[in-house]
Amino acid sequence: LYALGILSMQLEEPAAAEKYLSRFIDVLAESPDDERDPSRVLLMLSQLAEQRDDNAAARKWLDKIDSDDPAMTFGVQIKRAHLMGRAGDVAGARKLLSTLAPAEKAEQAQVVLAEGQVLRDAGEFTNAYKVLEDGTRRFPGNPDLLYDFALQAEKIGRVEVMEKALRAVMALAPDNHHAYNALGYSLAERNVRLDEALALIDKALKMAPEDPFIMDSLGWVHFRMGNLDAAEQQLRKAYSLRNDAELAVHLGEVLWRKGQQAEARKLLREASAKDPKSDTLKNTLARLQLKL
Repeated sequence: LYALGILSMQLEEPAAAEKYLSRFIDVLAESPDDERDPSRVLLMLSQLAEQRDDNAAARKWLDKIDSDDPAMTFGVQIKRAHLMGRAGDVAGARKLLSTLAPAEKAEQAQVVLAEGQVLRDAGEFTNAYKVLEDGTRRFPGNPDLLYDFALQAEKIGRVEVMEKALRAVMALAPDNHHAYNALGYSLAERNVRLDEALALIDKALKMAPEDPFIMDSLGWVHFRMGNLDAAEQQLRKAYSLRNDAELAVHLGEVLWRKGQQAEARKLLREASAKDPKSDTLKNTLARLQLKL
């Protein structure tokens, strides 16, 4: 049951994964086994429930975790704060995070990352920026904090701060493909320094050749450079690997520009069904002066 659950998650079949992992918990409850700790499975079930926007079920699975492992307990509290924030209780989430006092600096930085995410998810972008900026001062040289800080800086329009932070990540962790991709995509999205954007994204793709989001970035920079056929090829490949709303929007815009408007509308509708609040979708529809 455990193996089938993991395999289903890898195949992006969340309903099947939930079925197998829930059954695992039921069977273990009927026949307890000291060699099997259900905590990790309960955490996965919570994550699966969260993915389908069922926060109540996600909290229910978390509440069942009773572990003696300090790392698991810490992770559960971080996840609980995240769920509280998603439910609208941002103040409660931040209060819970403030009660955590891990001894290790890495876990202390993780608390800062979690608070930044709670604020970002709530749309409090400036507050998220301030929390992460303070975190980079408290924990200099932490690439995860610098990366999140960079993305938040871009979110509030501070692109110079974003680029400086991403380059710091590259210096600290030269194999961090996310940093190269993020900077390359940002340049492509702003339609500036496109040759540099292409080089950055190419480097990221060499590090992670099967990453659909980097393929998406490569397709997008080709689109900005006017290479519509190359853009379509990369974006189709990315979308075949990951059925994601933003990828659908990018592919839809490329096809629209190529005159394949029926397929473009279909993709944009698919994106709207997946993520109707997507800023990428809204901006694209406005740019194309298109109503679905």
